[in-house]
Amino acid sequence: MIKAEIVHTNDNGDIEYKVLNDADYFIKVIGWCLIFLLACLLCFFVQKWIIFPLLNSMSCLFALCAIILFGFMYRRSRLLGKEEASLVTDAIRFIAEQDVIQRNQKVVNTKFCSETLDSYGTIDEEYVIVLLSDKTVLKYHIEQLNRNDKQYNHKLIKKEFSVCTNKTQIQKILESNLRSKIMNSPAFITPITWIIIIGILAIGAAVMFLFLTNIHDAYDAIALLSIPFGLLIFIPINRNIDKILPKNRVCNVIRFILSIPVFVLELSNLIMPFMTIMMTIVLMFSFSFLPIFFIVIGIELLGYSITLNAKLFIFLTFPFIIASQGSRFIRNIILRQAPFRENDHHYQLFMRELVKFLYTKENLNFIIYTGYFFFLTVSTLKTLQTGGTVLSQEIDLIVAKSFLVYIACTSMFDRKKSSNIEGGMLLTLLIKMLLACDDEVWRKKRKSHQLND
Repeated sequence: MIKAEIVHTNDNGDIEYKVLNDADYFIKVIGWCLIFLLACLLCFFVQKWIIFPLLNSMSCLFALCAIILFGFMYRRSRLLGKEEASLVTDAIRFIAEQDVIQRNQKVVNTKFCSETLDSYGTIDEEYVIVLLSDKTVLKYHIEQLNRNDKQYNHKLIKKEFSVCTNKTQIQKILESNLRSKIMNSPAFITPITWIIIIGILAIGAAVMFLFLTNIHDAYDAIALLSIPFGLLIFIPINRNIDKILPKNRVCNVIRFILSIPVFVLELSNLIMPFMTIMMTIVLMFSFSFLPIFFIVIGIELLGYSITLNAKLFIFLTFPFIIASQGSRFIRNIILRQAPFRENDHHYQLFMRELVKFLYTKENLNFIIYTGYFFFLTVSTLKTLQTGGTVLSQEIDLIVAKSFLVYIACTSMFDRKKSSNIEGGMLLTLLIKMLLACDDEVWRKKRKSHQLND
């Protein structure tokens, strides 16, 4: 359905356009939000008298549905407003560029404004302000039109403009211009990017935490795991009913109700990034920890006893060294494990790409160095300030020594790249030295070299 479009242009240059009337949809969504919130409260109070394990989960599910619906409505309203603003500003920019030719000016920025009388959203005035290169602000008025069309609101963009003298309205476009510069700057984009990344991972962590904390026995595990499979049933039902039901308001409500479980199921994809990172971390440390573990067990089986502190130092140091220095080998092993090796779904391709992007030697070194840095900083400050330790005197010492060994090892491998020690060449020289003998061939070569010199 078209959200906003130009209807026609009048002879005097005024432009009539229409924008989708969202009032009925807004009322329906608010109604469903209230229903879900009432159902949430009902489940909350009923569980005081009826003991049922899923009532708490159902209460959270109803509250989540209400939040999702409200967010969806807010998002739809924002997109509708942006589409109207884009349509109007494009039309005004074309008109303004023709009007400012005589002024020898250029259009710097345009902004669609809608002022309301009260908190109920009653529109007082709608207009477009245009900022010129000489800081002059032009104002184009927009009028509401009465049309017998309940589906759309019709409006008229007036071609005639006036020079804006209202300081509040002028400040809107000046702030908008400054805001666009700030929002496009790396200083703003970088924190927002990381906030979004942390938010996505936090949602996945919260879902997994709620899932694990609600499992008390086998019955709870089966009940919670059956919810996604139950939601899958609504996918074919929704498709078939969408084909059968006619296009009217009542049937559209039925379609909307049946689409809610499908939408909730799609939201479960939010846990995939967090699960991918967690599986990568678990597999990475498993493949780097197990060789050290078996070596320690083998040494003890041979009769040599290793103290607890020595084991802690070994397990805190060498698995990290293997994970960083053997990152390419271990990453290839991880990518051959399920579910990374599967190709049944499109998202599995991006799971593999995420593993390749995150698990590199450089990234792991940065994370390990950062972790050691914060721990040693806190430990040193606490020792100097109070004479105390973070964990214990022995463990703090083990962590410090482990970091020193890790630095020495990584530096050693980095220096190896610039050194001239090459194993094959060194072995060749050693073997030649062992097999060398003063035979006649060597003597003749030596005499010929001396004569040439």
